[in-house]
Amino acid sequence: MLPTHCLLLLVSALFQTTFATYQLVQDYTGDAFWQGFEFFTEADPTDGLVQFQSLEQANATGLAGFIESGNSSLAVYMGVDTKQVAPEGRASIRVSSTQTFQHALVIADIAHMPGGVCGSWPAFWMVGANWPNNGEIDIVEGVNDQITNSMTLHTNEGVVVSNTSDFSGELFTANCDINAPDQPANAGCSIGDNSNLTFGTDFNAAGGGVYATEWTSESIKIWFFPRGSSPDDIASSTPDPEADWGTPNSVFQGSFDMDDHFNNLSIIFDTTFCGQWAGAIWNTTSCASLAPTCEDYVANNPQDFTDVFWAINTLQVFQDNGQEGSSMTNFTGAGGSTKVRRSHPAGPRSGARVLPMYS
Repeated sequence: MLPTHCLLLLVSALFQTTFATYQLVQDYTGDAFWQGFEFFTEADPTDGLVQFQSLEQANATGLAGFIESGNSSLAVYMGVDTKQVAPEGRASIRVSSTQTFQHALVIADIAHMPGGVCGSWPAFWMVGANWPNNGEIDIVEGVNDQITNSMTLHTNEGVVVSNTSDFSGELFTANCDINAPDQPANAGCSIGDNSNLTFGTDFNAAGGGVYATEWTSESIKIWFFPRGSSPDDIASSTPDPEADWGTPNSVFQGSFDMDDHFNNLSIIFDTTFCGQWAGAIWNTTSCASLAPTCEDYVANNPQDFTDVFWAINTLQVFQDNGQEGSSMTNFTGAGGSTKVRRSHPAGPRSGARVLPMYS
């Protein structure tokens, strides 16, 4: 029989495991977004027809800043160039959080996303510095005229997800290994959503919604709540996925050790064009009627990309009591103390305007 003090410790541990709650560890809402994200200016790793802009370039052209959201509040704004013919690549934004996370509940209230436009390839995702060994979680992603969201994991070998979990999406590919022999290169394990409200044109027409991603040692789950339907505990910043969140849109789990494949992930928002996905499947979509190639269309039709922008109302990261916390990492970019203005009026959105640099 165990000594009394051992029984007490065991009961205490079980209680903590059962009733652990999420606490806010990082709030990227408003000004804090630009304090916690850095600009990526290197060549696009996915071979897109894009020129990722520096902070200085984004400020000068109005491609990054703030824009009024539906309730007259300010949303973080990231757009693309809509004025120039761009044979060398369309100007766009890719930003990465300077902080990395080990297990997290990431909740993003997105008012508008760039999806559903031919040639575009937007993504909201998480990734480790040593790719693919530290893993990648694609929360929101799609290309061209795609109408529903794709949720995908990319890893090294040894990660195969099961189709036995309860989720509303459809499992397209089960092997997360980027080099899986029976799948297209870098397909990863992918679950496609069944609702048009989750991505692109219909998402934007409905006023967007809330994406919540829970990453633990056991699983990675993604929920989407259309505008006006998110649980009250999200609005109050006391999220509890075990309460009344309903069936996740996707669940990734299986007979593998999650912590062996997902470590120290940063958060990324970007919009690229063409490249290894949007460009590769161009001729299989209705977009092919617009131009012979994706690159030709993106380079020569700037006016068609006025709807290609992110507007993020809130972005918050929560972690479970007792879980490993977050850490700082260094990325090439602007630096966490750099301030960003609202978008310049010469930029693509008439609702965006200049403010003095924040102090």
